[in-house]
Amino acid sequence: MPPTKASEYDVEVLYDVPRIEEKLIIRALTNLGIKPKLTPVKDTPLVFKESAPSVCIVRPMSMYRAAYSAAVRESSGSFTINSSEAIIACGDKVLTLSKLASAGLRIPKSVVALTIQSAEEAYKSIGLPLVDKPPIGGWGRLVSLISDETAYRSLLEHREMMTSQQLKTHIIQEYIKTPGRDVRVIVLDNEVLGAMYRYKQENEWRSNVALGAKAIGFKPDEELAEICIKAANAIKGVFVSVDVLESDGYFLNEVNGVPEFKAFIEATKRNVAADLAKYVIKVLKR
Repeated sequence: MPPTKASEYDVEVLYDVPRIEEKLIIRALTNLGIKPKLTPVKDTPLVFKESAPSVCIVRPMSMYRAAYSAAVRESSGSFTINSSEAIIACGDKVLTLSKLASAGLRIPKSVVALTIQSAEEAYKSIGLPLVDKPPIGGWGRLVSLISDETAYRSLLEHREMMTSQQLKTHIIQEYIKTPGRDVRVIVLDNEVLGAMYRYKQENEWRSNVALGAKAIGFKPDEELAEICIKAANAIKGVFVSVDVLESDGYFLNEVNGVPEFKAFIEATKRNVAADLAKYVIKVLKR
């Protein structure tokens, strides 16, 4: 049974920018009788080993803010959703691909290049067209489809001017030709909550909803559900979204450790925030 008093359970929501997802999570917790502690991490010092709530839902948009917030709370014994380890493994795409490949999961042919010189060699080995992206970033930013040598030389020069070594690092992948869409699946506690197609806009090769892709829900088959649960386990994520490419089977593309789900709810009609709140109750009762 859910708690009858709002103060009975000890839960915190850590965030930097309160989006619709955070508001839905807070509402879902409140509906179950939980009054969460709300912590805006941009304004609140986080103290190691300080008394902290039993369960912390980690929601900062910034990967580093999310990972560091989780790490501090973990020092106090809090159960974090997700853990700092999982957030870092998702937030750095080199680490994500390493975890997925180590788990024996299918990913696009991928090469990491740390300099312009090694990137040029990687381009030759992968062949055109190819995809080049840095290890960090979201919403399709700095993800480039390269179809000719002139374009890739320009991209290399531009990325070399960036100050961050991570942005100077190249993940170079074979281009997977898809049916004009990709797949997003949300996994919570080893359960697939649902799946949606993201159909790219005309004149856009990326399928991010932030770039105008149209989201349509569908029921995932057993194979898709199984590989997404395995992907979540590979990065030790409790609550993640998994992005998948379709081409003669499935390729795992990315895993998100602080998943957005507004479009997912609209497409699938699944109340993700309510599912997460129920999982929090389950954790508190352990």
